Amino acid sequence: MKTIALPALLAGALMAGFTATSEAAPTFIADLDIVSFDGTEIDANLFVPETPPPADGYPTILFTNSWALDKHQYLLQARELAENGYLVMSYSTRGFGVSGGTVDVTGPATIADGKALIDWLESHYPVGNLGAAGISYGAGTSLVLAAQDPRIDAVAALSGWSDIVEGLYPNETVNLVWGSLLTLTAFNLDPAVDVIWSNLRNSTNIDNIYDFSAPRSALSYVDELNANGTAVLMSNNFADYLFKPNSMTQLYSLLDVPKKLMLNPGTHAIGETLGGNQGHIWATSFRWFDHFVKGDANGIDREPKVDMTVRISNKLEQFDDFPVTEKATNYYLHPRLSYFNNARMKTGAYNGWGWNNDFHGGADTKAGTGIPLISDALEGFGIPVFTNMTGINGYYAIEYNSPVHWSTFKIRGTPTLDMWIKPSKPEVQLHVHLYDTDPLGWGRLITHAPITLRNAQVGKAQKISLELFTTSYDVPPGHVVTLAIDTEGAIYQKLEDRNYEIEVPYRRDRQSVLTIPHL
Repeated sequence: MKTIALPALLAGALMAGFTATSEAAPTFIADLDIVSFDGTEIDANLFVPETPPPADGYPTILFTNSWALDKHQYLLQARELAENGYLVMSYSTRGFGVSGGTVDVTGPATIADGKALIDWLESHYPVGNLGAAGISYGAGTSLVLAAQDPRIDAVAALSGWSDIVEGLYPNETVNLVWGSLLTLTAFNLDPAVDVIWSNLRNSTNIDNIYDFSAPRSALSYVDELNANGTAVLMSNNFADYLFKPNSMTQLYSLLDVPKKLMLNPGTHAIGETLGGNQGHIWATSFRWFDHFVKGDANGIDREPKVDMTVRISNKLEQFDDFPVTEKATNYYLHPRLSYFNNARMKTGAYNGWGWNNDFHGGADTKAGTGIPLISDALEGFGIPVFTNMTGINGYYAIEYNSPVHWSTFKIRGTPTLDMWIKPSKPEVQLHVHLYDTDPLGWGRLITHAPITLRNAQVGKAQKISLELFTTSYDVPPGHVVTLAIDTEGAIYQKLEDRNYEIEVPYRRDRQSVLTIPHL
């Protein structure tokens, strides 16, 4: 039996609180069957303001549903916007709800449907400036649609993606939990998508996967978004291990248009669905549309461009741009004496004799991201992933401890790791975790990232480089930062052959370095 995604259940609970027959001022048209370019019927609903249209037409918003949800998802938000003078259409993308067709993952047909809906709106109502918005699937689709249709003036992309491959295949590692969840909850999935997922899991026809992803990813349309002048707001969550903040920060850095970036605690779509960050996500999205669609002089265009909420404490901070800081500490990795000792990382380079450490595949350790989906969601409520760092098996992992931080260490941004390794097999996998460890040995997860080497040079020292997932975290005084590396993670697909060894060489001319940005 197929399951419904957690975000879908939470959104359903919210939708149950809305009654379509309530005495709202706008006119609500509950069911519209709009014929798309190829004869497919797209199911939609519409709020029409009670007030007459302005001279240049109604400010208009097009809401696109999340994965496995439908046109009812945004009833609360749509009604609020309509009461504020907006014409608002919400629709079920093809293959979802009662819309026809199959789910092509923001493919050409889905984008053509979006254009057809805008055509319909313009032929039936006086449409002024136009905004597009959505959560998750709706966010990624809104970005691609805006790139391909210059009629869209502004976008609010919440928990979206800019690169599909980065979401499902980060550093060539299969995102098994999220990928399986997505394919199991789309009942009308295009057969071509099943083939792509099968290829991804089996590491076959990888070039075809990149070819599939590119036209469905906003990073492919930076020039178009810039040329259109689309005002782009993006909101992503630190513990979203489907659509990590990293690719969205990359998109943000490439845009030359009015832009806003919000980075929040919690996991995929939960914050946005539950009113997110004490209502900050939706309130900011509405202000974004009020300025760039409705034309209100509310000052959001002059405010700091980046809103970053600190994990666990949920303290909101604002910055002028991303990256939010140019300050960083380089920690050089130094060796451990045995499997029963932790290694160290220091601000000075390693200048000792040539030394080697090793750890092995074949088992998971206590280093990890907690219970998939559940732990990620709880983080949004200030409940971190705890790990007993002293219980991490040194045969299957290696840990590096920083010096004690005697004042609050405010990590802000994207940590990076450059590390020398000597693998015993051509295909190996590493899971890199960053922890805040207290004096009793309890660690709280700060961030992580996986990496899989598919064609490693066996028995030869080689440097791997990766970005950990973007984060915002305060390490308290008296704590240390711990880098814990093992070979398996609960979210990701394990390698078929896990009987391998990772050797870490330490040489003066081969420095392994963890770089942490901070205030």
